[in-house]
Amino acid sequence: MSDVVLCGRQLEHSYGAEQVLKGVSFDIAAGEVVALMGPSGSGKSTLLHVLAGLLRPSGGEVWLRGARIDTLGEHARARARLRDLGFVFQFGDLVPELTVAENVELPLRLLGTARTKARRRATDLLDLLGIAELGDRRLHEVSGGQSQRAAVARALVHEPAVVLADEPTGALDTVAGEQVLEALVGASKETGAAVLLVTHEMSVAAWAERDVQMRDGALRTPAALG
Repeated sequence: MSDVVLCGRQLEHSYGAEQVLKGVSFDIAAGEVVALMGPSGSGKSTLLHVLAGLLRPSGGEVWLRGARIDTLGEHARARARLRDLGFVFQFGDLVPELTVAENVELPLRLLGTARTKARRRATDLLDLLGIAELGDRRLHEVSGGQSQRAAVARALVHEPAVVLADEPTGALDTVAGEQVLEALVGASKETGAAVLLVTHEMSVAAWAERDVQMRDGALRTPAALG
């Protein structure tokens, strides 16, 4: 598939004697939303970390935007993550000392973007996600759902190829969770980023175009979501 932006080929990974990934191959295309599902211990978080270059696989290959990254050194892999990937975690992982807008613009600032340009881009995304008025607030002044939408904005601000969302609504109530997923999927379509949703909840997976089931370190045949 010519528009594949992130792929793993025959990935293997072990923790001591326990093999957690068993020859996993996975692709995600530009603009695609995919749910990676499975119970705790199935290997889905390990697969996410290997695809993100946070863990080096013991076997197989990882390719991001046409370049192999699993063979790169730590600094080069970190640079690839900063440039081409966005992350949304269960608890947002925003910096409490910064305002909402400062959190959102952080990836651009780390990439060397001028402050004025970074702030303009952050403000545009906060507006797209419906929380532009919160830009000057600290995290203790916003709700969990608002904070998580800010995390979505931060994940998309530098126009990454892929957003990796690990249980992005796990700490939210149903209404706030739906709002965050709507914001994430809608904003990704605006920017063209692919989204990989790691979840064990069918209500979250329903936002994806297809789901991939993981059991015991291996992937099952994907099924289309209706």
